[in-house]
Amino acid sequence: MKQPSFFPFLTDPDAGCSLRPRVGLSTDLYSPPLENLLEVLADGPSPEYIELFRGRTEDLKEARQIIPPNIPLTYHGDCLWYTQADFPADPASREEMLRARRHLDALESPWMIHECAQKSMEGYAFGLYAPPLLTRDGALAARRGALHLLDNLEGRLLLVETPPFPPHPPGPMDLGDFFHLLTRETPLGIGLDIGHVLTYLFITRRPATPASLVEWLKSSFPLERVVEIHVGGLAKRTLPTLETLIDDHAESVPDFLFDCLESVLRDLSLPSLAGVALEVDNKAPATIAREFGRFHGIVLRTAREGRRPLPASSPSPPDALSPAVENRLREGYRQLARSMSGSSDSPYAEFLYGEEIWTFGGAMKDLLPETLALLDMRGIDARSSFVSFFNRHPRSLLRPMDFLDIKLLRVLEWIDALSLEQGSSFDPVREAAQKEVLLLQDAQTQYNGDPL
Repeated sequence: MKQPSFFPFLTDPDAGCSLRPRVGLSTDLYSPPLENLLEVLADGPSPEYIELFRGRTEDLKEARQIIPPNIPLTYHGDCLWYTQADFPADPASREEMLRARRHLDALESPWMIHECAQKSMEGYAFGLYAPPLLTRDGALAARRGALHLLDNLEGRLLLVETPPFPPHPPGPMDLGDFFHLLTRETPLGIGLDIGHVLTYLFITRRPATPASLVEWLKSSFPLERVVEIHVGGLAKRTLPTLETLIDDHAESVPDFLFDCLESVLRDLSLPSLAGVALEVDNKAPATIAREFGRFHGIVLRTAREGRRPLPASSPSPPDALSPAVENRLREGYRQLARSMSGSSDSPYAEFLYGEEIWTFGGAMKDLLPETLALLDMRGIDARSSFVSFFNRHPRSLLRPMDFLDIKLLRVLEWIDALSLEQGSSFDPVREAAQKEVLLLQDAQTQYNGDPL
């Protein structure tokens, strides 16, 4: 297994004061537009690195040309579900790893950060990241998949990021123990998302305060492997059965989250910390500039020295999962998917899942206005019908897809199923749906397609 060659990012003396971590921005390529973001940031403190989310290779290459050459770029990957049992052998995963390498080359990035989570598991799909199985089997599978991914990154570092947790039972293993088992005696780094950890503490009914966060991290988490910290949006959501925290980057960063960042940087030893990034995707540029100014000041004021290489390790290639472990893992993920999409015992399943399926990746009323109008004329409750249909049966994906692609395929399947029930009088609805879906698929290919 190749040892990551990311050390110049850690030790470059031009990065600023001593060996403190760089202050960065993590953003989508398209929302807000990169040129607008750079323009609004020109009047305030400048990011010392920029992390860009997965996009088209040609757009990432253009971004490297637009962003000043003295600002390093790093890469936030997606669609590589290394938590899953079949990840190392899945042809779709191999294709996506090739794409990730092209993206890393385009950005000249020293690492890829990727959620330790998934949006597709055992044939079920979700719009937002679903957490891994917090079990020993889940940790061993994620470890095996992450090391396989790392070995295909041609010397770049892989940062496994702490995932967000919806208000849904997360599993019996402590998240800190999970990450210890995942990363111990490996070259893997960790991306510590503070908001994500707070959602975990909240749903496991632990105190979620700056002091309790620091105490949990100090006692439970492999801090020596943390290479990057993320701070993004966080929102309190009041549901009929509880008040919960939701990871939401469109929300303004609350004072509470800034306080948590300051406590983490001030009170914890993070010897390998190379960067601290504010996630700013899907916000107005003026809001980003204001929040980044505050964020920049906190990091400069409180961050300790870090940026030292990760502890040395020489792992052997990960062992294949035994049939018993793989079977338990697959069944565990099937149960997790079914409970998230159908259990009334879960606040997520009961109150948030339906809204996610209906609106995430594109609100259905905007995607299919003609089709929904025709369904309404026939007295069909489209929202209830589609949400119920969406994850009713598992379906294999033959290639990596974002959620809108999956959603459009589900629409066609859903309309076909309704057609079988309704008969030939339903033909106008089928024709409308096929027309609207085809237009959307063509737009997806034109604006988001990234062929190898």
